Amino acid sequence: MGSRRKVLLGVAVAVPLVLTGAGTAYATHYADRALPGSAVSGTDVAGQTREQVAASVRERAEALTVTVRNGSSTHAEHLADLGYRVDVDATVDAVFAANGRWSSYASSLVSEHDVPAVVRVDERALEAAVDELVQEAGESGRDASVALAKNKKSFVVTPAVAGRTVDPASLHDVVAEAARTLRPATATVAFVDGEPDVTTAAAEKVAAAANAVVKAPVVISDGEEKHAASPALKASWVVLPSTGGSAVPTLDAAKVGRWVDSVAKDANRDPRKGLRYLDGSGEVRKVMTEARDGRTTKNAEALTSAAVAALGSGAKYSGKLAYTTTKATWEERTIAPGAENLAYPAAVGEKWIDVNLSRHTMTAYVGAEVVYGPVAMVNGSAQKPTVTGTFAVYYKNPLMTMRGSNADGTNYETPNVPWSSFFHRGFALHGAPWRKTFGYSASHGCVNLPVPVAKWVYDFATIGTSVTSHY
Repeated sequence: MGSRRKVLLGVAVAVPLVLTGAGTAYATHYADRALPGSAVSGTDVAGQTREQVAASVRERAEALTVTVRNGSSTHAEHLADLGYRVDVDATVDAVFAANGRWSSYASSLVSEHDVPAVVRVDERALEAAVDELVQEAGESGRDASVALAKNKKSFVVTPAVAGRTVDPASLHDVVAEAARTLRPATATVAFVDGEPDVTTAAAEKVAAAANAVVKAPVVISDGEEKHAASPALKASWVVLPSTGGSAVPTLDAAKVGRWVDSVAKDANRDPRKGLRYLDGSGEVRKVMTEARDGRTTKNAEALTSAAVAALGSGAKYSGKLAYTTTKATWEERTIAPGAENLAYPAAVGEKWIDVNLSRHTMTAYVGAEVVYGPVAMVNGSAQKPTVTGTFAVYYKNPLMTMRGSNADGTNYETPNVPWSSFFHRGFALHGAPWRKTFGYSASHGCVNLPVPVAKWVYDFATIGTSVTSHY
């Protein structure tokens, strides 16, 4: 007992001698080296530089494996494969933390400073490793899920299936300890009953919220008619959450906006210039084309935001488009004297064609003056009547093949039809060399004329010439 005290006394006396005599040299030597007694997870690193300690720790960490026994399967895994890693820099910092204290230089001569490796966990990688082990052992369950139904008008739930998961004590704790001590270990995986991340109840709440969006009426009025979003369209706006629990479905505002914009685009219109005829006193005698103001939607973005907010709270939504208006203008023509009571109130000097379906005649006018006719014609049959209204010549062809359908649904083809002046879709004034008589209803809808008359009309009726067809 006395000899041990003598030795300890000798050491105690020597310490102040080192600090007071050679202390500066000692501190300088270990300023950037691990102090005496320093170790990392049981391995001596005394006297090593930071770089040397780091290299040693890194080499041990990279070589370290954990043997994982999972039922009949046994395999060695590196730390990273299990979601763990040794933080080399943090571990080195822990070793050299003592170098910043003067007291450490003295105590390092009579004590040990063994630092465990600093360990970090990558939760995603760990979860992936656990999932792989569960699957390998055939213990997998299934999260409940929500998906769009086959009819694309509602959302349905696939129930959760209970499974098992890895007991943390059998894997997590073993791997963490191996990483801290930098020593190989064996983890015998055990399983415990596990709850799915997304329960059936949680999925049902999500589906109910999503279906509430689909059921909520969404209507936008353009001032003339109402436009309602269909269930399938509303279902396409729903964004299902990627996780369960308290997650709720949201709305894709961009998709809602595209629908609102489409309604707004259809509602927008250019101003339409009106055309009306006045008599000599300036009184309107006939309106040929009603003037219509133009309009451009100005609140589509606000309607989108309001619709998204309403649906997000489970409420129905009704909005109305607002517009910036462009006033329409009128073209006014003075009716030629004497034309007030004609089928077409022509202006002075205006060329036009009168097609009288009751009398089966065609007459050409300039203003109120007849310049050709009346001439007998063959107009459309009762089964294929000639269109009525006021139109304008829009296309002319001196010789063509005409094709169409008969009243019984069969097709016809007539080649070499001369002097065609089309005034509405497939309706035209044209020559009919196959007819010997005129003055009745029998055509497929066109106005059949003797060839010389058709030629005269072809030359007279320039593009834009009015054609009025009436009974």
